Amino acid sequence: MRLLQDNSSCFQEDEELDMEPVNWPVDTCTVNGHTDSATRSRFPSWVTFEEETVPSSPKGSPQKPPETPKSPLTPDTNFNSPGSLKKRERPKSSLVDLSRGQRLHLSSLHRQLSLNCTPTKAPNPFLDEALKDVQPSPINPFSSFFEERESGSQTSSVSSGPDISRRDSISILTEELDTDQFEDYRKKALQASAVEHLKQIKLEDPDSPGTTSLPDDPLKFEEPLGPCLEFIKPQPKDGWPMMLRIPEKKNIMSSRHWGPIYVKLTETGFMQLFYERGLEKPFREFKLEVNHEISDPKLQNYDENGRIHTIRIDRVLYKEKRKYQPMPLVTHTGEREQVVKLGTTDYSDFISIISAIQDVLFHLPAIVDLSTVYQNYIEEEITLDVKDEFRGILGKGDNRLLQHSVVTYIHVLSFISGMTDCRLGFNDILVKGNEVVSRQDIMPTTTTKWVRLHECQFHGSVDEELFHSSRMVVFTPLDACKFELMRFRTVFSEKTLPFTLRTVVCVRGAEVELQSWLVMSTGFSSNRDNLSQVPCENVTIRHPVPTEWVNYFRRDSVLGERSLKAKVNREASFGSPSLSGSEPAMRVTLGTAKYEHAYNAIVWRINRLPDKNSGWDHPHCFYCHLELGSDREVPHRFARYVEVEFDMPAASASKVAVRSISLEDKTDVKKWVNYSAHYYYKVELEQKKSLNQGVESEDVDNPCECTAQ
Repeated sequence: MRLLQDNSSCFQEDEELDMEPVNWPVDTCTVNGHTDSATRSRFPSWVTFEEETVPSSPKGSPQKPPETPKSPLTPDTNFNSPGSLKKRERPKSSLVDLSRGQRLHLSSLHRQLSLNCTPTKAPNPFLDEALKDVQPSPINPFSSFFEERESGSQTSSVSSGPDISRRDSISILTEELDTDQFEDYRKKALQASAVEHLKQIKLEDPDSPGTTSLPDDPLKFEEPLGPCLEFIKPQPKDGWPMMLRIPEKKNIMSSRHWGPIYVKLTETGFMQLFYERGLEKPFREFKLEVNHEISDPKLQNYDENGRIHTIRIDRVLYKEKRKYQPMPLVTHTGEREQVVKLGTTDYSDFISIISAIQDVLFHLPAIVDLSTVYQNYIEEEITLDVKDEFRGILGKGDNRLLQHSVVTYIHVLSFISGMTDCRLGFNDILVKGNEVVSRQDIMPTTTTKWVRLHECQFHGSVDEELFHSSRMVVFTPLDACKFELMRFRTVFSEKTLPFTLRTVVCVRGAEVELQSWLVMSTGFSSNRDNLSQVPCENVTIRHPVPTEWVNYFRRDSVLGERSLKAKVNREASFGSPSLSGSEPAMRVTLGTAKYEHAYNAIVWRINRLPDKNSGWDHPHCFYCHLELGSDREVPHRFARYVEVEFDMPAASASKVAVRSISLEDKTDVKKWVNYSAHYYYKVELEQKKSLNQGVESEDVDNPCECTAQ
């Protein structure tokens, strides 16, 4: 009851205080339960509260103590009573006396915070009236605004050093300001220094022709393209001696064998098969069509001597199929029907006929099948295959690239309802900075380089005039048909090849030693990401062998003659079978090596480089030691080159990339781009007096002038 009475008395006194005017003396007023003397001893004289208004006094005049604001609380007698309310915590001040702040040298700081206003009242550059007459520049629209503010701040700044004044003002602030206010001021000072740093940065247009900051363009405009190498693709011939399977179709009652024929290609696209060369009438003739495709080259068994190169021409019909197991799925597959299958033991003829067939299919007129124009596909998609073919000649010793040629072939396979124009954009340096495509048409790439396209050739469905004016490939894709869209030449974009090869041959009388060293190149990068480098696959290194040495590489077996084969940890020995225990003559540290009649060479085959079980810079070696029966079997002249051939999936030798694929009025089409590269080059063969790399040895120009055995 006593407590309730005290509380009621407190409430009555509060009502009386509200009705009375404030005429408290300065000496007896209390602030938050403390007297004025206690307040002055606890707070500095320059600290005020939010409700106060501080008049600006002239310099040198004595400071008057500020008047105490009206307190809504009861006098201190109520606070001292046992039934009084809980004390409020002291509010923190955010205002500073300007007369005291003049001694802090605040004008020497760069873009410092004004101490007579709250931080939330900073001017907004987007809404400031000072920006009405500012003309924005094309690069930095706020440069004029910053220059105007900077000129104003420089005129009002003091002449003292910025470093000394900043250090002094920060030390004074840390002594006299409280923790929260100093932390807020420090953040504003850091932001001001960052703004000053940004104002000093000069922005430039990276695509302007006069700028020197073009790190993604390594092209040398004065660099010549060089002559096209024709050693892998001979000149077109009138015909080729080939082999044909007889009978062409399998029959259970009869055996099949390879029979010699003669093949010709006419200018109108007809392939003619003759029994012999010189006959006028072919026994079979058919026309190459747009739905014909060439299969991948293969090696098949031919006779007891070795294998034969085979190629197949198929008629491919692509259809859309829907599968329901294990889940609904829509696929586009092709049904192949063999038209003809040809083979040959001559590798040069084999490459020549493949090139001739590709040229005929490329120059066929674009024919649209009206029966499939209005066909509707459940899932529409388009696939582009970008394949680079690298050819080159390398010097001996340092593997310097003497001649090279890179040809890019682009094939298209599409399943699109109706007739729709398609637009392709490449990383062509002539359109750099002038690309205008939709966001959904941009294709991801792994290169930032820009290339120059040379000697462009197009399919009949491409608008060539529009390409020369806009550098965009616009065409109408053939429905459900894989065809070659275009081909062009570029410059090799890498500094080195994926690996270096050095081959040395030494002849001492009737003894012949051949050795090859293979090391991966450190300067080659097939991908921008070092952790996802693309390996070399199906690596073949072919060492030519004279016809007089073939018998040394073959042995009689139960099934006939076979070639000696050297594997890792398993060597092959030469000599007659009676000379057992002779020194191993052929060894490899990786892969396999044996004589192949299809190439007339010792072929060193490696499935993958670099190997999974060896380091990147670990060298690999092939060694062959041969003891001839007589020095008469030493040829007067060895082959000049060693041939190297391999594939690189998901890589590019020219760095050509498809940057955009646009389809008219279609946004839900699936788009795919596949990259691959095929390398074929020759390395010059070195002839030394010794295979010891550490000993300086002279080259041998004439192998017949060797020391006697």
